[in-house]
Amino acid sequence: MVIRTDGEILETEGDLSNSKAVLDEMDMIRLSVPGTLQYRDVVLRVVTAACKLVRALAKAKQETSREPPPDFDDKVVSAVGEAFNNVAIHAYRDVSPEAVELEIDVSADGITVRMSDTGHVFEPAAEIERQPDLATLPESHMGLFIMRSCMDKVTYRPRVSPELPNQLTLTKRFKTS
Repeated sequence: MVIRTDGEILETEGDLSNSKAVLDEMDMIRLSVPGTLQYRDVVLRVVTAACKLVRALAKAKQETSREPPPDFDDKVVSAVGEAFNNVAIHAYRDVSPEAVELEIDVSADGITVRMSDTGHVFEPAAEIERQPDLATLPESHMGLFIMRSCMDKVTYRPRVSPELPNQLTLTKRFKTS
């Protein structure tokens, strides 16, 4: 895992919760993986570790009232998992999969995950109109619903030129007591 801080790049393995100096300066984690389901677990492990860093930031600042609720990690991981599935299954359908780039911002307030890909453009208007019937538990067309249910803010910027990728931004904050 590579972590970028203000002014330097750290390559690290293991637990960072005891590294207060690193946590105070950290602003972003970057990850690039092929856009195939084979790499889903790698993405989710990194996101899980990022959620632990959010907890460590709150603890390092001794702001116990700002600690994430117990389901914070589960909701973030569920939303990112759905997003990555959609890229691997739909964005790269019928084309050779390219990289999926993730930028994960961690802070004492929460987490923001930006996922970029160069696959097919998603048309969210069609999905927003479709409200899933939860009584029947459909097996498809639930991704956007799950992301919006788990996260505080979900935005999507479609690819408008070859230079700009599709970008999904997922933000989860936690409330102070």
